[in-house]
Amino acid sequence: MKSVQSLDWANDSIDKLRQGYQSKRAYIAHYSASNVAIEEVEFSSGIGLKFTPELLSSATDILYFHGGGWIVGSPWTHKTLCSWMAKFTGQRVYAAPYNLAPEHKFPAQANQAAEITNNFLNHRKKIILAGDSAGAAMVLWAADGVIEKSSIQGLVSLYGAFGCIDGLSSAKSHGQNLADLNSAALLAMYRHLGCEDVSEFRARLSQSGAPLLLVRAELDLVARDNDWLAEYTRHPVTHLLGIGQPHAYLQDCGNNAQADASMLEIASWIKALA
Repeated sequence: MKSVQSLDWANDSIDKLRQGYQSKRAYIAHYSASNVAIEEVEFSSGIGLKFTPELLSSATDILYFHGGGWIVGSPWTHKTLCSWMAKFTGQRVYAAPYNLAPEHKFPAQANQAAEITNNFLNHRKKIILAGDSAGAAMVLWAADGVIEKSSIQGLVSLYGAFGCIDGLSSAKSHGQNLADLNSAALLAMYRHLGCEDVSEFRARLSQSGAPLLLVRAELDLVARDNDWLAEYTRHPVTHLLGIGQPHAYLQDCGNNAQADASMLEIASWIKALA
């Protein structure tokens, strides 16, 4: 099978990036977990996806925010990852859509993260928030803006992007990794978001509350973002390191033993919250 072409995140058009990113994720969709029902559901922000494992062991639902630098991605581009999270946790995972940049500038995403979460909680007493990369920032924004803080049982941040564009030593050390990212690409994403000054971006991140699982990929261009958050936050933090792994490695669940092992550890942490 022909491999999917790399993307130039700093220079390609938004349309090309979105189409290319979607193609990359469709390329791995057949690695999605078996015995997990996937169906479309409606959120306050539009149509997303619900992942229901055959062996449902908990009534606590997981609300998931996808990554993609706030400019690409959708619940469909994260089907593989979310299906394995649902299977390993035995919990329903709901992947929500949200408005992307550059059409929608920050703080639209932070406001929408809180709105989606508050609506999701209308018929639920407890939930877990999870997200990867840009979606991890959505998790922290959602936790900051949620009305009933005690309803958030836990936060799961997968190699999150938290605005530390002044600390790109990891990008310089590792060059361009398997996610086609480099320092110019990261700067372009924040520019599209309207956050070349990240002070407000950081100020909207939740600082205290539920336990936080901070998953860091060792060979990640945004690894220092996670180091910064660990020092900044007052959430109780549990650390998980993906040794020798690049950004977005959990998209390889079902096809990568290290990704599967990490997702099992993530699932164990989530299940322990119940």
